[in-house]
Amino acid sequence: MRVTLRAGEESFGFDARGNSSWDPSGAAVIRRSPLRLPDTLATHASAAASDLPPSLVAALRDPDTEVELLVEPAAAQRACAVLFALDARTSGAQLAAEFAAADLVVAEDDEAARVTGNRVSHGAVPVDGRVLVLATQNLPGRSVVGALRDVAVETVGLAPPLAAAAASPSRGPLVIAPDDADPRVVLRDAPAAARVVLAVPPDRLTTVLRLAAEVRGSTGAVLVHPNTAPVRIDVAAFDGAAAAKRTGYLCLDAAAAATALDPRVRAAVGALLADGVSTRTAANALAALTGWDRRRAYAAVLGLQSENTG
Repeated sequence: MRVTLRAGEESFGFDARGNSSWDPSGAAVIRRSPLRLPDTLATHASAAASDLPPSLVAALRDPDTEVELLVEPAAAQRACAVLFALDARTSGAQLAAEFAAADLVVAEDDEAARVTGNRVSHGAVPVDGRVLVLATQNLPGRSVVGALRDVAVETVGLAPPLAAAAASPSRGPLVIAPDDADPRVVLRDAPAAARVVLAVPPDRLTTVLRLAAEVRGSTGAVLVHPNTAPVRIDVAAFDGAAAAKRTGYLCLDAAAAATALDPRVRAAVGALLADGVSTRTAANALAALTGWDRRRAYAAVLGLQSENTG
């Protein structure tokens, strides 16, 4: 949204991201941070109170000055998929707000279609503007999953672990670890074809990402902190910018390649290569472990060698 603050003859404008969870019966806080609380009208503001021009600040100090806050849709909005989980607790006001902001509304299942009066989508939908995806289960469903890697993603009505999983462009079985689980054990035991969700304290985020790259060959992930929008992470390029002061939930992509190795097998083959075993012998061992044909096993070993020398 575009927000303009006016006091007398003075004005100042900035951009922010509207929060459909805002409760209009209370305060209307506009935050620089992504924290969404019931009193939060908007997040990700491009300016703070310290950025107000002195002339406007002086006008605001005058108790006789009439103050106006104008909120308008931004002229140019980034493509965004809003993943909205429908259930008995769904707020009618919140749903109405998302309907009003959406360029396109998609129902992912029959119950969502009944509630919203839309037809069920049975295929991919382009995310060219703000696309509201409604479902009673299995978000993000079929319609926008292919676009999640390239657009902004917001989630409504999902706990942080499920929000991280829903915002992931990766598909496959889902492993949600207990909050107190040892990341090394979870990363080692989960199949390569599974998405893995872990609770990660901020001071361990970089360590866990490096461990995921080492143990699973992970390249992409989604990070969600409570009451914030999901953030897409490139594991290799992560510099700590997405970290926060609170524990977040990290969803690591499932391995997409047909030659991806489960972590325990990956470790065993890596140990053979580290001991100087030939590529051919390592490939034969991998074929015996997995039941793969030799060509597929050989390709996997070459990929692992490339990672270790890259």
